[in-house]
Amino acid sequence: MKEIANDHPALVHAARLGKRLLEAEEVRRFRLAEEQIQRSNRVNKLIEEIKRKQKELVHAKHYGKSAYIRQLEQELDQLHKEMDSLPIVREYQQSQVEMNDLLQTLTNIVAQEISEKLDVEIGGDAGGGGCGSGGPCGCK
Repeated sequence: MKEIANDHPALVHAARLGKRLLEAEEVRRFRLAEEQIQRSNRVNKLIEEIKRKQKELVHAKHYGKSAYIRQLEQELDQLHKEMDSLPIVREYQQSQVEMNDLLQTLTNIVAQEISEKLDVEIGGDAGGGGCGSGGPCGCK
């Protein structure tokens, strides 16, 4: 496969688009939420406690301690619920969803434009005959 030069026009446009995306409101909200999460003592303490309990759970499973396993699983569930109930965690999760939606929409638009112009299938069934379909090229 031939390597594409970094100065290829499509790559130059992609780099510009990437820089523009960094200025988007969704990115700003995500970064702010991420900073708040990183600075939160409560979140960091919960994360450490969850990690500790997960290690204990691995050991308990290794030694087959059924009652202790159930206890640790319940404690982990409670810690996760507590974490998810924190407003800054909910904001962070929502900002992740918004970022993902933005990037997924961008990907879909690019794929659709290429598909329309080149008459190729995107996602789903290629309708036979394309690579991976066992069609004329013989690949499977």
